[in-house]
Amino acid sequence: MMLFGKISQQLCGLKKLPWSCDCRYFWGWLNAVFNKVDYERIRDVGPDRAASEWLLRCGAMVRYHGQERWQKDYNHLPTGPLDKYKIQAIDATDSCIMSIGFDYMGNYPVLLMGNGGALQ
Repeated sequence: MMLFGKISQQLCGLKKLPWSCDCRYFWGWLNAVFNKVDYERIRDVGPDRAASEWLLRCGAMVRYHGQERWQKDYNHLPTGPLDKYKIQAIDATDSCIMSIGFDYMGNYPVLLMGNGGALQ
């Protein structure tokens, strides 16, 4: 994480060059990349698994039906049958989820918590 922080500081330092963009634009672009919907992934692993991957990648937490603990770590997503883990709630506090990624959620409701005022 420290390496990424140094690289981002160097990229932000390039904003004085005529061809570069400002730092805020860079982070907006990076968030948009993380939120891009991968329809093939949804088709391959199902909407709940794909949505879980998207949410955790963007810094949110997910809770599944029948479980009390929140899933926070992308690398520790539960394995097993794809239809076993259904999303019950999402804590999007301080995450970078954007509305362009909502196609991951499909047409079913979930409880969304967090600072939704910052949602883009």
